[in-house]
Amino acid sequence: MGNIIEELYYGNLRPEENIVPKDSEYRSIHKEITAYIEKFKRELSEDDFKQLEELLDMTDQVHSMHSKEAFASGFKIGTLIMIESGFSS
Repeated sequence: MGNIIEELYYGNLRPEENIVPKDSEYRSIHKEITAYIEKFKRELSEDDFKQLEELLDMTDQVHSMHSKEAFASGFKIGTLIMIESGFSS
């Protein structure tokens, strides 16, 4: 990675694409979610499953909004810590 400001400007910083949770339960839970979705796809009518997909999409949107705010908050806290610790001097 080159100059961090240039990478940010050109949109090359996408940490969310490289994040794989280290929690040991992540893969297990992800598999379970996939199994439930497949089960609902088989058992629900096409219209009901479409509604479920819309609900899951909205849940993803809310989660994404929360993650964005958490990232921004963490970044601000980190910056304040650097300033308070004398990094800028």
